[in-house]
Amino acid sequence: MSGIVGVTTERHGAAAHYLIYGLYALQHRGQVNAGVCLLDSNQLIIKKGSGQINSLFPDNISMNLPGNRGVGHVKYGDYRKYDIEQPILPKEYDINGVKCLLSLDGNILNPDFSLYYLAKALHSSLAEGKEYLNKLRGAFAGVYMDPYKMIGFRDQYGLKPLCVGKLDDGYIIASETCAIDSCGAVFIRDLDIGEMVVIQGNKLDFHLYSKNTQKKSCIFELIYVARPDSYWDGLSVYKARNQMGRLLYEECPTEGDIVMGAPDSGLIAAIGYAEASRIPYKDGIIKNRYIGRTFLTTNEDERLTDIYIKLNPVKEVLKDKRIILIDDSIIKGSTSSRTVKMLREAGAKEVHVRISAPMYRYPCNLSMDVPDVEALMAYNRTCEEIREKIDADSLYFLSHAGLLEACGGENNFCDHCITGNYPIDY
Repeated sequence: MSGIVGVTTERHGAAAHYLIYGLYALQHRGQVNAGVCLLDSNQLIIKKGSGQINSLFPDNISMNLPGNRGVGHVKYGDYRKYDIEQPILPKEYDINGVKCLLSLDGNILNPDFSLYYLAKALHSSLAEGKEYLNKLRGAFAGVYMDPYKMIGFRDQYGLKPLCVGKLDDGYIIASETCAIDSCGAVFIRDLDIGEMVVIQGNKLDFHLYSKNTQKKSCIFELIYVARPDSYWDGLSVYKARNQMGRLLYEECPTEGDIVMGAPDSGLIAAIGYAEASRIPYKDGIIKNRYIGRTFLTTNEDERLTDIYIKLNPVKEVLKDKRIILIDDSIIKGSTSSRTVKMLREAGAKEVHVRISAPMYRYPCNLSMDVPDVEALMAYNRTCEEIREKIDADSLYFLSHAGLLEACGGENNFCDHCITGNYPIDY
């Protein structure tokens, strides 16, 4: 899982400013590595490494970087051979003497896939770029750039998000609309499935590179990954999550004194549950804003430590109360167990856990970087067994039908993590 940004602008030195702001907005998509690469004429300015954006670019260092175009990247996960610190600079930075860049989010299944040949095809011609993209299988979105053009592309299923916006003096391509907003750009539209956008100067053209398409966007983007202020394929992420909470109450009304959300991913569904139930919403746990997403921590020991310093209960709110705790999912269960324990230690009388999505039963190797099936709490466990594991007084998961209703009512999503069914052969 990654967040990517591409920028082209007429103002020299402005690209870095836009890239850094865009990556800040996408930090929730990856905390392991980050980087930017700028093109100044045919020269490269590169800064990348481990950690988050604020550690790579302290004290507004981006303001001093030259170049009027570039790509940026934040990343979670490191088990794929090409999913290294990005942006990627194919084959010693150039193709036929021209510097080119490529930032990629996804997992491409073709055994002969090559970043270099992808960049070469996109560099060569529109026809060759289309032909190469059409051969690729998997979940992917990317931004290619050279001194003459910027190209964004999205897979034939729309498993990965990608959108384009208009700057005052250029264009931006990004994983989510929140990155476009953060740069003060105007959203144009999402790339369609099997589509590429080619930007040369002030000219912007959209091209379908494949007719063999089937919309199957990743449902976990709406459940957890995407920022709530983003829009994806015309759907408000905030509205979808709020509706998940409302439908959760309709499916499983529960008596309680307060409704609270697990920070931060459960908060919006919790608001929806509280609105539907008319049970007061309270902030029962305060999150340390300087700790990132523990789901994105690859080391389990670090993850458990992060949970302890990330969350702290508000005893005044919780003491002697029946708590309805809303969260978006239970993946490994360590956060849920710790949270329930924390609420009880703070004086909660009862803790009823409600999850605004169905059970996450199967590891995803296309999008979410969850490779170990044995680590999943819901794998081969019933709802009652999970309840016992996390020590909740009761537990309920939103139904699959309820999830689809909250996300627009149509089954045009990849829901492998729930059903075990990929839209493509894997």
